[in-house]
Amino acid sequence: MSFRPGALLVLGLLWLSGCHKPQPVRADWIIHSQLVFLSADLATARPALAPAQIRLFFPYIAGDIYGPPTTGDFLNPALGPDNRFEIDLNRNHQGLLASLEPTAFSVPHLHIEPAAARVARLAPMVLQADGIEPVGRTQWVDGDSRRPVMLLYLDRPATISGASAAVRYSIQAAAAGYVWVGLQSGQQGDVYTVIPTPAHLLLAVTPSVPAP
Repeated sequence: MSFRPGALLVLGLLWLSGCHKPQPVRADWIIHSQLVFLSADLATARPALAPAQIRLFFPYIAGDIYGPPTTGDFLNPALGPDNRFEIDLNRNHQGLLASLEPTAFSVPHLHIEPAAARVARLAPMVLQADGIEPVGRTQWVDGDSRRPVMLLYLDRPATISGASAAVRYSIQAAAAGYVWVGLQSGQQGDVYTVIPTPAHLLLAVTPSVPAP
């Protein structure tokens, strides 16, 4: 029995498509939030800019948890009523994977184990509608505790650890995926650790910190 070259190509494509099935959609990667404008202490609401004056921008910091973004926006959400919005982290996940970089923390006391694990932080920004300047400092906030939180992606089970004079890091991911991280206080001092997904998640814009 013989096959034409075209038939062999079709068979090869069918075999490849069977080997690369799309990843199942993860419901916990769909985030519902609300854009708010708060004072620097996250306690008091301040006048909000109109949706027509701003745009949401959702880049990642790849290879670190601090510093400037290293990717473009994979999500492009739009504001709805009451400035609520949804982001689906399942979308363009392959784009995030392609953008991951070797972990090289800018904070010298941070370490990741295993060393080959890669991390990225989703670092949302609120920009001028017709420009590239941020309209303030943007951060995720637990709406109940009014404490800042951050969202990290790790490409495998890993631990981020380290300590300074003021704070410790003990971030443990049991599997590849996203984890919410917050600053917790305990008998041994303040520690950044994995926390449950906030029940009321806010995206807060606070006044920019003046340059020294």
